[in-house]
Amino acid sequence: MRGTIPTVGRVASVKLGEHTGFVVINRRIKATPEHPFLMRRGDEWGFTSAELLKRGDYLIGERLAEELVETIERIDAPTRTVAIHIPGTNTFSAEGVWVHNDMPATAHSSGSGSSSSGSGSGSGSGSSASSSGSSASKSSGSSMSSSSSSGSASGSGSSSQSSGGPGGTYSI
Repeated sequence: MRGTIPTVGRVASVKLGEHTGFVVINRRIKATPEHPFLMRRGDEWGFTSAELLKRGDYLIGERLAEELVETIERIDAPTRTVAIHIPGTNTFSAEGVWVHNDMPATAHSSGSGSSSSGSGSGSGSGSSASSSGSSASKSSGSSMSSSSSSGSASGSGSSSQSSGGPGGTYSI
């Protein structure tokens, strides 16, 4: 993240969907299991799926502040999701932490998974045991669910200019 410049982008499209199963991190951040978060585990930094986070990991915030992952709850229930496409961006601040959006604007938000997110550390993982996204057997996209994030009211989102590419999904 060093050398990146936070920018504001316009929301180009919004698509509502549903997903069965979600993760609640620290009793406030809700996301589909495969949604990638910027995190640190030991000396390893990178993006990893919410389902691969564990207690003791650190989520990385807007000014590189670290938030200790204290609780992770897995809920097997339907939830509403919002897919937001902001051209030219793929990393957003949602609930104060950095998330990666790897779903193209043409994909459906009701899917679960990602086969081609390429952000993070040199290995593309948040730790030696995890990878960005989840297995290829899952269908398209990842979503944040039912929580607030930057860009919800004004139609703009905060992002870092990292690797560019298509937008994705996060909650509003």
